[in-house]
Amino acid sequence: MQLTKTTSPRWLSLGISAVFLVWNSMSSAISIVPTKNDKILAQTIARELERRHLAADSLFADRKRNIGSLIIDSIDSSRSFLIKTDLDELDLNALPEQLKNGQLEEIYSVYSQFFSRSEERLKFWLNLLNTIPATLNLTDNERLLFRNQNTPWLTNLDELKQLWRKQLENQAINLLLADKTNAEMVKTLTRRYESQLNRLNQTRADDIFSAVINAYSKVYDPHTSYLPPADSETFNINMSLQLQGIGAVLQTENEFTKVVSLIPGGPAEMDGRLQPADRILGVGQNGNPIEDVVGWRLDEVVQRIRGPKGSRVRLEIQSGDDAPHREIILVRDTVQLEEQSAKSDIVTIADPNGKDIRIGIITIPTFYSNFAAKQAGDPNYRSTTRDVRRILKELKAERVKGIVIDLRDNGGGSLQEAYELFGLFINRGPVVQIRSAGGRTDVRGDRNPEIAWDGPLVALVNRLSASASEIFAGALQDYGRGLVIGSQTFGKGTVQALLPVNKGQLKLTIAKFYRISGESTQNKGVIPDIEFPSAFDPSKIGESSLDTALPWDQIRSLRFQTLDTPKNRIRQLIEMHQARIANDPNFTALLQRTERAKQLSSSESTSLQLELRQEERAVNERILLAIENTRRTALGIDLAESVDDIEILIDDKKTEDDASVMESARILVDDIALTRRPADL
Repeated sequence: MQLTKTTSPRWLSLGISAVFLVWNSMSSAISIVPTKNDKILAQTIARELERRHLAADSLFADRKRNIGSLIIDSIDSSRSFLIKTDLDELDLNALPEQLKNGQLEEIYSVYSQFFSRSEERLKFWLNLLNTIPATLNLTDNERLLFRNQNTPWLTNLDELKQLWRKQLENQAINLLLADKTNAEMVKTLTRRYESQLNRLNQTRADDIFSAVINAYSKVYDPHTSYLPPADSETFNINMSLQLQGIGAVLQTENEFTKVVSLIPGGPAEMDGRLQPADRILGVGQNGNPIEDVVGWRLDEVVQRIRGPKGSRVRLEIQSGDDAPHREIILVRDTVQLEEQSAKSDIVTIADPNGKDIRIGIITIPTFYSNFAAKQAGDPNYRSTTRDVRRILKELKAERVKGIVIDLRDNGGGSLQEAYELFGLFINRGPVVQIRSAGGRTDVRGDRNPEIAWDGPLVALVNRLSASASEIFAGALQDYGRGLVIGSQTFGKGTVQALLPVNKGQLKLTIAKFYRISGESTQNKGVIPDIEFPSAFDPSKIGESSLDTALPWDQIRSLRFQTLDTPKNRIRQLIEMHQARIANDPNFTALLQRTERAKQLSSSESTSLQLELRQEERAVNERILLAIENTRRTALGIDLAESVDDIEILIDDKKTEDDASVMESARILVDDIALTRRPADL
């Protein structure tokens, strides 16, 4: 594929094997046509997806009518570039067969129009900025509708340009709310759009084919994608979306780079100020000014953040549209195994009779194993299971009566560690089923009869508990070995493999995890026995928030022996829990902050009136300040004077101040009292 210029403003001519960038006086219409190699590679990828993807048969049977629409949605997910007339002449039902047969001309024409409109919007914005203040009215009562795949397509270019104008006004308001002056706002946006325009015109041939073929592959599921040939460093970034320098997992959401999760033990997680769902707006280093990265490609943002161990990187971040911009400085480092390792603490809880009960808290940030040391024969190699076995022995010596396993933010890791860890709490038995594309089911479990802890047990989870964490929590529920407390988990229940394809790689889903009960952890995740308020909106974070996520399903249950029936006590435990949290300042504040966040995120539109947005932000700050100061008053600590004095983190650093951990421990103490275990009274 090649990029060239021509003077013709027409759409591409079918059958010409080249890529044309076409300019006219009004805008830049960019036409793209596939090469012979593109067509052959598309056929190869489509064939491998049909042959090897876990859900190829059932998925295409269910989604066949919608595949064309899903491909278009993947290209223009915000419906901000294409209009109804662009799609009227398309035979959406024919797109899948065309791609399978290497007939890419029609889908390339759609992408060509999307590409052209992307450039046209940037030039439109720059033109409006050059005529400020006449063309930006931030005093009227207009609103901007948040657009997604459920939003109707606009019908003509005039409507599209009205949308673009509103989007520009919203971005202008966001900067003004971040304490930028009018002049600074104009300068920032102008520099941002000029940078995006320059990058758009530097689009690589591989980018075009990848965008088109990934629009097709994403129909299978969100974790299936084509990775074009690239050097090793860029490949690893594209595959894992992992920033080695600060320890964060990112993804692109519209024009923003969004934090998905933090790597346990990494600089960002240890610092505590960067949180999942935050946006990275700018990056600066080596004493240079922060460079605006809104609208940049993900790998370009990654390249700006990566750097030598020990060097500093400055990030401009924002928690939401109207949230203030914050600047943080992180020191780049590698993630240390020591920081990822399981840790323990002990809290003392009064039971219903007023007797003090000691509860052990074991925090597991990830399921890890030092494979290199293990293979080298090191008898002291580190792993989750080995570390937790040692911790349990220590906690027994401290005469704890129950254990809380904290799996919040644990995104998984070693599958073997997940089922071996669970084996510390049962005699032996199956823990997880893995079903492959061919229908074969493998069972993994514990064969070691050793039980390291046979006492009361709780697993604490949240929306960022994924994969191996969900396997552990699901087994805990299925065996009745303990309670699962917290919020619905992520729902990542699939396994991916890499397949070499013409010097590139195809990452495709080949298997799915199932609990021993036969229920999948995919999409639905694990539903806690007792639910806590979630800091994350499930419509924005988690597998179910991804449009083409594979569905939840169920297979045959395995034969296993339940060890207890804690579900019989859940209703009573919930009643005790609700009565208690009504008088717990920390938990009450957690509930109120979470409910406020849900209210703000549930809006389907935003005002384009600057004064109203300023008042909305002021109201939100007053509400958050009141919540915090009510908490502080009840605890007898100094009041905060403003929201700037409040550091609201998802998890507090001190165990005693962590409302979720402490309430989990109290629920466990309630359960101990209800079961009347003589050794625990």
